[in-house]
Amino acid sequence: MKTLLIVALALGAAIAGATVSQPAAATAEGCYVIRSTADARNQNNARDRAKRNLQSYIGRRLNTFTGKTISPISTTCIRNACEATAIVCPA
Repeated sequence: MKTLLIVALALGAAIAGATVSQPAAATAEGCYVIRSTADARNQNNARDRAKRNLQSYIGRRLNTFTGKTISPISTTCIRNACEATAIVCPA
């Protein structure tokens, strides 16, 4: 019984450590996350729209003259809803 409790606690700690996301770590360094979402009938269309929306926001608001570095855009999708995410840090 004691071994089962120790295994359960170790598993819980591993899951808690795995759920700490990149944006949480990025905010500690003065960085922040920008996101864009899109829904469409097709997941590929939703992914493209989310990326395009985020790229246009970056182009309008965060050009090279602001002195910020931007990470590559990553996308996550659940069914037909997609979210594009990028991390912005001071240079």
